[in-house]
Amino acid sequence: MQRPPSPTLLLLLGFACFLGGCDGTAKTSAKREEMKSTQATKRLQIVCTTTMIDDLTRILAADVADVRGLMRPGEDPHIYNVRPRDAEQIAQADLVLTNGYHLESTLDKVIKNNATGQVVALAELAVPEPLGNTSEQDAGAPDPHCWMSVSNFQGYLQHARDALIAADPDHADAYRDNARKYDAQLHKLDQWIQAQFASIPARQRVIVTSHDAFQYLAQDYGLDMRAIIGISTAEAPRPQEIERIEALIKDREVKALFIETSTSSTLNTLVKKSAAATGAKIGGTLYSDSLDEPNKPAGSYIGMMHHNVSAIAGALGNTANSDR
Repeated sequence: MQRPPSPTLLLLLGFACFLGGCDGTAKTSAKREEMKSTQATKRLQIVCTTTMIDDLTRILAADVADVRGLMRPGEDPHIYNVRPRDAEQIAQADLVLTNGYHLESTLDKVIKNNATGQVVALAELAVPEPLGNTSEQDAGAPDPHCWMSVSNFQGYLQHARDALIAADPDHADAYRDNARKYDAQLHKLDQWIQAQFASIPARQRVIVTSHDAFQYLAQDYGLDMRAIIGISTAEAPRPQEIERIEALIKDREVKALFIETSTSSTLNTLVKKSAAATGAKIGGTLYSDSLDEPNKPAGSYIGMMHHNVSAIAGALGNTANSDR
């Protein structure tokens, strides 16, 4: 028969377990250390609303933060259909970057009710005195399409950079360096756009689009932009507004009308009908409220602006060099 362990042996085993922490205690301690390490190395989680802001933020964040965009290429932020996952992603974000000025009106309550991190409306910071709506249906409402001015978008960049630094100061140097490099690219883009329109006589710088998304472009580069409806694609086109636009097309001998990628086919059809009725041509398709797929030429902000300006300048008879 095996003899039971002596009291002395039991005492020694217990003391050894105490010193070693025992297996269960050791695992718990290791788990705690693992959690501490994970928390220390946790990457900044950023959620962006529009594709333009998503593109900007990915350039800023590079490989030191995680960026998620809520809207997909081609989606219209004015009438965006909120998805079930949006509230969860917003709640998990350390930082939520929006355009503001009611562009993402369907997301406003979702952000307000779920955001736990800082929410930054870039357009409202970059352009404190926005242009107004030209439509009588919503007169006085701020025009949210501020990114159509490159200088305004440089303001987006500055405020996005500052927001990332405030949320993640450990990577401040990376954010500043990325912002500096991208700002230089935007400055070059601005100079290129100015050159495209410089040779076009002022009277010829008139175009008509589906909705009024290009006022800031017009203001910066001396264009006269008109639209079938106002700043929101949720507006309904009115017969009297269409008649007024068609009279303008004839009077100013407008060369080109443009349809847009993120507006409804119904609205674009109205533009085509106005072109047929006045003898104007369709000058092409413009990107207004959304970028194209990331792997496409207009899948970045710079690519989108290059596409739009090339289309507009070409339709107005510009022969300037189209290289960036």
